[in-house]
Formats: sequence, structure tokens, C-alpha cells
Amino acid sequence: FKLGQAQYSEAKWFQMAMKSDYYKSDVFLGLRGLPHFIIAVRENCCGEEWIFRATIDFVAFNNLVENIRIGETGFAFILNRKGEFQTKPLFDLIPNREPYTDFLGDNEKFKGGVRIIERDDESGNSVIYVATLLKHGEWLLVYQQKASDAFSGLRKTIRVTIAIVLLAAICIVSMALIVSKKMVSRVEQADKEKELMNEQVVETGKLASVGELAAGIAHEINNPVAIMVEEAGWIEDLLEEEEFKEGENLSEFKRALNQIRNQGKRCKDITHKLLSFARKTDSRIQEVDLNELIEELVILSEQRAKFSNVAIKTKFQEDLPHLRVSQTEVQQVVLNLINNALDAMEKTGGNLAISTHLEEGHIIVGVADNGPGIPESNIARIFDPFFTTKPVGKGTGLGLSICYGIIKKMGGDIVVRSKVNSGTTFSVKMPLPEEKTQRKPTT
Repeated sequence: FKLGQAQYSEAKWFQMAMKSDYYKSDVFLGLRGLPHFIIAVRENCCGEEWIFRATIDFVAFNNLVENIRIGETGFAFILNRKGEFQTKPLFDLIPNREPYTDFLGDNEKFKGGVRIIERDDESGNSVIYVATLLKHGEWLLVYQQKASDAFSGLRKTIRVTIAIVLLAAICIVSMALIVSKKMVSRVEQADKEKELMNEQVVETGKLASVGELAAGIAHEINNPVAIMVEEAGWIEDLLEEEEFKEGENLSEFKRALNQIRNQGKRCKDITHKLLSFARKTDSRIQEVDLNELIEELVILSEQRAKFSNVAIKTKFQEDLPHLRVSQTEVQQVVLNLINNALDAMEKTGGNLAISTHLEEGHIIVGVADNGPGIPESNIARIFDPFFTTKPVGKGTGLGLSICYGIIKKMGGDIVVRSKVNSGTTFSVKMPLPEEKTQRKPTT
């Protein structure tokens, strides 16, 4: 543009510039017909006053302000004191000018340099307006944004924080419930175990009382039997005298006396074995000949086996190493297995096979019957305390549980194999002392 002949003496900006050292105008069209504003500086040079003027390109200035965008609804613009826009406004986002009039009043409202107000627009949405003074209070830089957009990040953060807190609370409560349930379950299990132990103690006391009673009865029987045997011997001696030698029934008397003496001796042996088994449990570790121990228990059980029509067969490996165990505890285990087998075949009769053999540093005792067998559903429970399939009053359910505990304490194991209508086999595995584990089995 050629502005060499332009006359600015009547222009407002020129008149204002002559009154002050520098001046910034509002946006106007001017001689060029394009929106712009000027900055004029008055200087005294060589005794004359000069005015230096600079024209600010409106497009560049407007782009600078338009680029102030935050979020989806935030934008900035500049107003003068008359409420005229000094930058190109976004009319699609600007509602009525009512909020801006609050900024165009007294400058005292801008003591802090920035003023913030909140108003509802025509749609009822809350809008935040932030304004600060420019050009010595002649211009206002205004930034506006919908409150929902301005605080969206904060609200999102709050929602995320609340979600995290709720999730953490749920996790804590869930963990507390899980832990408390486990603790309650353990306490209940401990109470059940305590109750079972109490019942086991009571039953053990009963068994001990029965054992003491049996020992007393055996002792009381043993004395009369001993007297009977002695008297039979005395009568036999008397029959040797001459006055009785010619009697018609002498041979019959001798036969009867011999029978009395033999049966009395048998009763004495049985009562001695019963006394040996019924005496107070001795848990001392000692050398035990397992074959001899089992043989004694078989003799003790033979009479009951005959009544149940059960044939007991034994197959012992010879020269078995001695075990270092509690003799009474091993007696208890083997006798319990024998009694269980006899109970199983009490009505039907059958065969009971008891065997011993050496295998990989252990002595294996096998107790096998051909009774009705154990259902598969009960196999896993037979060693549980108080589990029994016997009629009420006949079994306590403690026998196998106690036996299992005894063998486990020795470092051994009990394995059961059973098939319904075919029979059951219990294998008791007891470890040899370390110094005897290298001994090879005899073939």
C-alpha cells in the first residue's frame, strides 16, 4: 500500500499518540480497509517531535490468540472496553455477551490480576470465564470453557480414584472374608480333632479297662486250672498203688486224668498268652522276632477262628532279621488285623492267610482273607478315626486308625487292597534297623 500522501492528522490514533509517549490502538480498518491495530511511539529528535508507527498484522495476532485452546470447548479472545472483539471470535461457541459486561466495569475488580466468574449459558450449561487486563486496562483477554469440559480431567481422576478405592476395599473385604473363613474352618477342624481325641481317649480308657478285666479273669482262671492239674497228677500217683492196680476201670481213669492234665496245661498256656497280651502297654524298643510273635497271636485266635469256620494258614520267611520295635504295639497291630478278618468272615467262613517276607530293607506282614471285601468308596476312609462298617456296639472305629498311627510312627506304612466279594489284603511294611538293611532275603 502507498501511504506516502496519507493524512493522519485527523486520525484518532494520531491525536492520541501526540498526547502520550506511546499509544496502542484498538483494531480498526484504516485506509487499507483491513483489520489491524497500530503501536505508535512519540520521540523528540533534533528539536522536532516525531511519531514512529508500527502496524500489527491482524491475521497473525488473531492466530496467536485463537491457538489458545484447551479441551473441546475452551477458547480465548480479546475485548476492548466497549465490548468490541479485538480478535476474530468463535460465534458458534459464544452465547450472549452478558457475562462479559461483568468484566468491563471497574478495574478494581481485577486486584489480583485475574478474575473468574461462572454463569449458565442459554442451554443451561455452566460456563467458566477467566479474564485479565491488557493494555493498561483498555483490553480484556478472556478465556471461556464449559465447566463440564474444564473439570473432566479432575472428575475422571476422581472417578478413577474412587474406583481404585472401591476395588481396594472390595479386595480387602474379600481377603478378610477368605482369611476369616479359613481361620473359622481351621478352628472348627481343631475342635473336631479335639473332640475326636477326647472320644479316642475315652475309648482307649475303655479298652484298657477291658484289658485289665481280661487279665484279672485270666489270672483267676489260671489258679484253679493249676490246682486241677496238680490234683490230677496226685490222683494219677495214687492209682499207682497196689490196691488200685487191679481195678477194672484203671485204664479209663488214667486216660481221663491224662486228658485233664493236657487240657489243663492248654488252658494254662492260653491264659499265660492272654496275660502277656493284656498287661500294661510297654512302649520300650526291643529286639522282636516277628515270626514268633505272630505265631503266638495265631494260637490265641485259633479257637475263635474255629467257631467262625475260618482256617488260618501261615507262611513265614525263615531267618527274618529281628525288628527293633515295641513288642506290645506290634502285637496290637497284628491282632487287630486278624480280628478284623475274622469279623469279616464270621458268617460265611473262609481262609485267612498270614505271611512274612523281607523286601528292600523292610519286613512285610501280609494279612489276607477271602471275605466280602471293602467297597471302593470306603477304602480311603478306613484309617479315619471312628469310621467303622461294623454294627452299632461291635466296633469303635479306632482299631485301624490306631494301627495306622503306630506303624507310621515306626517309619512304616499300611497298604490295603480289596475287591468286593473277593477279599481283602492288608500289607504292613516295617523298616529294619539300619545295620540290618543290607541283609539279603533267604530263598
